[in-house]
Amino acid sequence: MSKRGNQLYWRPSRIPGSALFLLSLAAIAAMLVVEIFTRQESSARFDQMLAASRLMEESISTLRPVRGRIRPINPEIDPTRSGLIGMASSTITSNSGDLESKQATVNPNWAAVVVRLLSEAGVTEGDVVGVAVSGSFPGLNLAVYSALEAMQVEPITIVSGSASQWGANLPEFGWLDMTRELRAAGLIEIRADLVTLGGIEDRGVGLDEAGREAIARSAQRTEVEMFVPDSYEAAVTERIRVYQTLAEERPMTAFINVGGGSATTGPNSIDHFFGNGLIRSAASRAFRVPSVMGYFLQEEVPVINFTGIRDLATRYGLPYPVSESVGIGNGGVYRSEAYRRWLAGLMIVILLGLTALIMRSANIALAASSQDRQDHSMKPKV
Repeated sequence: MSKRGNQLYWRPSRIPGSALFLLSLAAIAAMLVVEIFTRQESSARFDQMLAASRLMEESISTLRPVRGRIRPINPEIDPTRSGLIGMASSTITSNSGDLESKQATVNPNWAAVVVRLLSEAGVTEGDVVGVAVSGSFPGLNLAVYSALEAMQVEPITIVSGSASQWGANLPEFGWLDMTRELRAAGLIEIRADLVTLGGIEDRGVGLDEAGREAIARSAQRTEVEMFVPDSYEAAVTERIRVYQTLAEERPMTAFINVGGGSATTGPNSIDHFFGNGLIRSAASRAFRVPSVMGYFLQEEVPVINFTGIRDLATRYGLPYPVSESVGIGNGGVYRSEAYRRWLAGLMIVILLGLTALIMRSANIALAASSQDRQDHSMKPKV
């Protein structure tokens, strides 16, 4: 620049490349130390998690002898003898299912997962949530009901009466019958607000007449209205109407889905575009076909989607599958990681000190080099 007052003076860096490399390694090492030595803390909802898990455990203990009287429990497919693992096939079996996933979900600590996800969704005591379950995952259904009871949340619940393999697919002891036993025992108060056949298009496509009648009898035993839609679109519309009507203009704070009910998650062409766990959005392709889950996401209602059980079990530190009874309070879901602030502060001080030391050393070297050049440029007087 031409004006003296605006002249800029650039000082060339004299810091050796090796010193900069050492500083970079030190920064990476400091970051790793802080990440590795995190502190495990109990979740803020720890007490509610334990309460929900205890309720689920007590509920399993209540259902076990009832199931045993109806049909013996096979320890080869139900190693914990929970009574929540069904049959390979029955008249109310809607489709195929994965046995290991069903076994993994009889762990009472799944109730703690539900509490954690509801908390992360912002649900608190007295809130209204929508719930959609089928008979496919009675263990997860029980986890959801237990968590809602522990958190004192008001659910609007729609149940699909059919079930996939190894679920609650005993015609005489489906999910509705299980909840009736639990209400009679005073463990839960939740009851279904509507029952459908479930299965393909939520119309029981593929079920024979005996299966349809078994589900209808189960609905009658539990005194719940049964709805049989005449199309997939009608199934989606009616479910949304029920949620809206029973909410009575109160805000829906979350929506919970267990399994892959077609009217809830959409047909096979789109259901895989929805994630699992707590989701707040989905790929645009997930909305190509109307679905209950898609509707709530578009209404900006957080969705808790219980699919991909192996992935969820890994995420929350639960065993997959379960081969023996698991104690309450076990699993990563009860703990959260927190950085040790004093350690992070120490690493910052060390890095700042190392940086200052390197810069000071470089300045000393630069000053010495300048003095040496000056001495060599002086001519002796004669």
